Amino acid sequence: MAVASVTNTDLVLNVTKAIDPTVLDLTPYEPFLDALCSTRDYQKDAIRVTLRYLLGERYPNLRALMRENLDASPTLKDVYGGEAAAERKLLFPDQLSCSLDLATGTGKSYVMYGIAAIMLGIGAVDQVVVLCPSLTIEAGLTDKFKSLASSEALRAAMPSASVYQAPAIINGTESIVPGAVLRRELPRDLRLVAQLDSPHVGG
Repeated sequence: MAVASVTNTDLVLNVTKAIDPTVLDLTPYEPFLDALCSTRDYQKDAIRVTLRYLLGERYPNLRALMRENLDASPTLKDVYGGEAAAERKLLFPDQLSCSLDLATGTGKSYVMYGIAAIMLGIGAVDQVVVLCPSLTIEAGLTDKFKSLASSEALRAAMPSASVYQAPAIINGTESIVPGAVLRRELPRDLRLVAQLDSPHVGG
């Protein structure tokens, strides 16, 4: 059946809020989100949704999230024509992978830093790697991340029980240490696939 009109919002895969608080409770990190994002609630929402998806133990992979959304959204079924067709649109269906889309100038670096800092703080990961498409972007992101990591206000807002109060910001030429956010330019032999009509994870 043809779909008369489909918006980007219709293609968002919604992540449930029904996460066991004994598995993931972000309440202690709300002061950190306030300090990091100020009144930019869309950044906070992007960070919360991503962490629920990655750490909430509700979804073993992206395929499971897609299946849940197909069951709940007739529009998705109409657009993709069923489960098998929808899964073919997923780049990494067997992984906990996702795409976060924010418009230019809306603060993607804050979202990336927030996700990395909280995952390190919780102890879910030991290091985070950020791949950059160019040396120019890597340099800008390095400056931004170092500024955020050195912020006393952000350090003070992290829960005292956090494994890391702030990440160490390093690049690909430095020794990797626990609690580090590693930035590096994309390897020239790495092939990237951009699929503009792929579903995106949302709240």
